[in-house]
Amino acid sequence: MMVIDANEMVAGRIATKVAKTIINGENVIVVNAQNAIVVGNKESIMEKYNRRVEAAVKSNPHFGPKYSRVPSIMFRRMVRNMLPTKQTTKDGMIKKLKVYNEVPKELAKEKLVVFEDYKCNKRHNYMTMKEIALQLGGRW
Repeated sequence: MMVIDANEMVAGRIATKVAKTIINGENVIVVNAQNAIVVGNKESIMEKYNRRVEAAVKSNPHFGPKYSRVPSIMFRRMVRNMLPTKQTTKDGMIKKLKVYNEVPKELAKEKLVVFEDYKCNKRHNYMTMKEIALQLGGRW
């Protein structure tokens, strides 16, 4: 079992590492998902996420894709989309992943894995998953 700390790390890079680890058969726990970073221009990031959240089927707006506004679920979906496409395989693999917004009490004494290569360079424009979720109206 691998416990990864996503604090101030690029979300996409962490997600690819997590997906590869899950494909290899290992269980993964990601903590501090709300502090993971999405790199890019703030306006374009919010435009992308707003388009996703507001998507609806024209015939019946209650149908259609439902995108969460909770950072841990947003990160989980990011990893899920990087797994192989066969549905039964993907369902079995995604069960090996647990994502938390903060460090739970039972994992407080665990040794957290930090990938120094995936740290965000602060001179780039970026937003944390928490900022994105709050601007989308998320509550958790």
